[in-house]
Amino acid sequence: MKKIHLFLFVFITSATMFGQSLGYRDLGILFSEEDYNGTARFNAMSGAFGALGGDVSAQYLNPASGAVFNKSKASGTMSFSKFNTNATYYNTTTANETDSFRVPQVGMVIVFDSPANASWSKFAFGFNYNMTNDYTNNYRIQGNNGTYARYNIHPLDQNDPQIPYNNPEYQTFTNELEGKQEVYTFTLSSSYENSFYIGAALNFHETRFFQNAYFTEQNTDDQDFVLNTDYYQYLSEISTGVSLGVGVIMKPIKNVRIGLVYQSPVWNYDIFEESNAIDYDQSNTYSDFKEQGELTIYSDEEGLYFNTPYDYPELLAYQYAMNTPEKFTGSFALTFNQHGLISVDFSQQHYGNILLKETYDFVDENEQILNTLSKVRTLRVGSELRFNQLSLRGGAFVSESPFLVDENVNYNKGISLGVGFQLKNINLDFAYQRNQYNRNYDIYNELEAVNPAELEYTNSRISSTLSFSF
Repeated sequence: MKKIHLFLFVFITSATMFGQSLGYRDLGILFSEEDYNGTARFNAMSGAFGALGGDVSAQYLNPASGAVFNKSKASGTMSFSKFNTNATYYNTTTANETDSFRVPQVGMVIVFDSPANASWSKFAFGFNYNMTNDYTNNYRIQGNNGTYARYNIHPLDQNDPQIPYNNPEYQTFTNELEGKQEVYTFTLSSSYENSFYIGAALNFHETRFFQNAYFTEQNTDDQDFVLNTDYYQYLSEISTGVSLGVGVIMKPIKNVRIGLVYQSPVWNYDIFEESNAIDYDQSNTYSDFKEQGELTIYSDEEGLYFNTPYDYPELLAYQYAMNTPEKFTGSFALTFNQHGLISVDFSQQHYGNILLKETYDFVDENEQILNTLSKVRTLRVGSELRFNQLSLRGGAFVSESPFLVDENVNYNKGISLGVGFQLKNINLDFAYQRNQYNRNYDIYNELEAVNPAELEYTNSRISSTLSFSF
């Protein structure tokens, strides 16, 4: 049953169901990485809000954020994302584009003033919903490796010897991904003499990931007859988890703010998985394919079909648990009275601390995670200029690869821009974000003599937020 994970994270980043078999490690990365989608103001400044607060969606980043507000506030956000994936495989480049419309943020902060002359001047209760990952992305890899045929014998061929189909014509791999990762945050925060803010958060996490993967290989024999193979796998991951957060914001001197945050591991205590695949037998015996997904092989020379349709009511299913790594964030902000600000966030997570637990003996998998994953450091910078009711914003970020050794995964980096309008107690904000990174993708097992596809990901997002104070 544990081999079911050999095909998981592949469908998201740098491996494939037919390629790298480090599914448990990559599953941990999938659950640990965040592409946090907050308010348009938060997004326009690339999320550099650890020392600022004063934004509804910043409560998850720093639970002390709510106490910065002078008035209660509520906000809601809509976003439109475009995912572009250029896949180059043996000199053939395929352009792919996927769109996603979401409501990634809804929340509020309610501020309560303390009695007169109290040192703790106010308390704030906050709730916020945020989408931390959007898994939507459909793309296709196609080309011809020219030398290698995995499926070169028809399993029903009665000839002696069997007819070999050793001339590759083309290979295609299609990934259809759906789902999202969400967090519901409840915070309680307070302000001491308007110079020290402290807060705590209780976060409830949900992950829903669905994948359909299709592989096609067409080969010919020496008589130009065709052997066509289609292979299909389905996978779903549904998880619930909880985490805690503690943060402070300090004003040591005028116009300077410092923020410190600790976020606990996300304790994913209930992960439910379904799949029609357990393992991939690299031999050509075609034995026990019912446990490996749905395989169809057709030979136009013999007119033979080999088909192993999988019965969906018999999908393999089981449950387990996993802890993601804890996270530390340090922040610094410099304000220019009412004219603007500059903010910097630096965070660190050790992905080697990902821990699989319960149900099965994960000793080997956890040791592999510890020995192959490293610290991930992320730097975020944001700025804002204010001109009465108009605000102009910008930001950038860069994040390291989680692997100790380079595994064809480069830095994830991006930029952001935005504008905001204030009309009495109403704010209307807009943001544009763009990030890009490159990764290699093995559509075959790494032991097979086939080069990986080169993938270039470019993600663009436009978001808008309506908020009001009360």
